[in-house]
Amino acid sequence: MIVLNDKRAAAERKLFRDMDKKAALSEAEKLRRETLKKTAKLRALRLEKEAAERAEEALKPKKKAKPAKKRES
Repeated sequence: MIVLNDKRAAAERKLFRDMDKKAALSEAEKLRRETLKKTAKLRALRLEKEAAERAEEALKPKKKAKPAKKRES
């Protein structure tokens, strides 16, 4: 009977470890997905901002360079 109880206890410990391992992996995967979502959102915002800045810059009139004055020596 002691052997059966030891086997059962060992099986229960193994089951608990497996469940704990799956929970930890799923938590890590959840955090990874959330991080990827945040990264994608921030990237989209940055690209949108950069595009708006480029469009604004394109609408500004370009300044013409004045010719340099010659020095008198």
